[in-house]
Amino acid sequence: MTSVWAFIVAIGVLVTIHEFGHYLAARSCGVRVLKFSIGFGRPIFKFQAHPQATEWVLSWIPLGGYVKMLDSREATEMPSRPDVDWSQAFDRQSIAAKMWIVFAGPLANLLLAFVCYWGLIAQGETGLKPLIGPVEPGSLAAAAKLRQGDLIVSLDGQAVATWQEVQWQMLDQWMAHRSLRVVTKTPQGELHQHQLPLQQLAGEPDGEVMQKVGLAVLMPTVPAVIGEVLPGSVAEKSGLQPGDRILKVNQKPIADWQQFVKLVRASPEQALKLEYQRAERSYEVKLLPELTLQGGQKIGRLGAAVDMAAVDLTPYQVVRHFSLMQAAGRALEKMQETIAFTLKMLGKMVTGQASLKAISGPVSIADAAGESADMGIKPYIGFIALLSISIAVMNLLPIPVLDGGHLLYHMAELIRGEPLPERVLAIGQRLGLGILGALMLIAFFNDINRYLIG
Repeated sequence: MTSVWAFIVAIGVLVTIHEFGHYLAARSCGVRVLKFSIGFGRPIFKFQAHPQATEWVLSWIPLGGYVKMLDSREATEMPSRPDVDWSQAFDRQSIAAKMWIVFAGPLANLLLAFVCYWGLIAQGETGLKPLIGPVEPGSLAAAAKLRQGDLIVSLDGQAVATWQEVQWQMLDQWMAHRSLRVVTKTPQGELHQHQLPLQQLAGEPDGEVMQKVGLAVLMPTVPAVIGEVLPGSVAEKSGLQPGDRILKVNQKPIADWQQFVKLVRASPEQALKLEYQRAERSYEVKLLPELTLQGGQKIGRLGAAVDMAAVDLTPYQVVRHFSLMQAAGRALEKMQETIAFTLKMLGKMVTGQASLKAISGPVSIADAAGESADMGIKPYIGFIALLSISIAVMNLLPIPVLDGGHLLYHMAELIRGEPLPERVLAIGQRLGLGILGALMLIAFFNDINRYLIG
């Protein structure tokens, strides 16, 4: 349910902002807006102040929306009706005005992403130091002689401050099928240079790049002590309580929380016997981890969270503070990186260099929305910013039906000196609907393959 509500709220906000961008731009050009609709299907709510005002509509299916403007091409009668001012029609505006109205929707999404990133960054960025944890034997990282405990200081000559920056750059270089020069610093202060041949990684580029390289971030040892038990969860029903220390799972001694989580995640709907300590006494309980889907993978879940209050993360974290102007610049940089990455990924899919499996459908997006919402308000706002950028970029693609397709039509009109023939527009409409239909089928197929077939 968290995923469902997080998805509905995110899509509702993004669609509303997008359509409101079109609405404000239309009104700024004197265009009459007949209807502002969020969602499709049966209306939940309707409001119209008077017959000449905009009708505001909210419908049940929150997967889109539209702004209907006065347009003489869609009129059932010729522009001779006395109650209609046809100078307020969209098609009667200048080309510049029409392009501004079309572009304003994606622009509103980009502005939303900027505000979200700016607000988050202005509060300070907290990240994990790029300290190398256990290196997987036989991996690329091991072959490159990267060692546990060393600090990654730069990649291809560019300084990095957080583990997240390292992951982002490695993913970018993996997509480019290039080798990466990694400079590390030992605890004694010695600098070492390593060559990481990312082009040797098998499979399609994805967010699991660090695991596939064989790297993990260095973290403190976290005791296997429960800090929180979620209501209605398997942990609560099994009698586990905050403060319980996990000693063994299926007779296997548990050294830390990471080991405990790994065992639970690997055992969806498989019986586990837990031995735990509470107030100097030991207890045993048998339980069945609930099966849940995360990123398309089946994992086990108990509904118990670790007690991080007793763990000192200070030596492993880096906190960067920015002024409002610096935060704005950093937000623009982050948006630029995301847009460039999205376009690069789209280009590779078009040319066949990347798989169409990267296209996500509503189930995948809802899953990501739920995961970010579970992590807190800041990750959720970051997710909304990322999705807002994706919607803006997708809408600006030169595909008929989308905003980018309409911009293409208006550019052709600017060059020709007159609108494109109706026959050409009709062909473009059918072509655009065909492309969107194919993309939707691929997205739904990917979701079914990830979450049902596995």
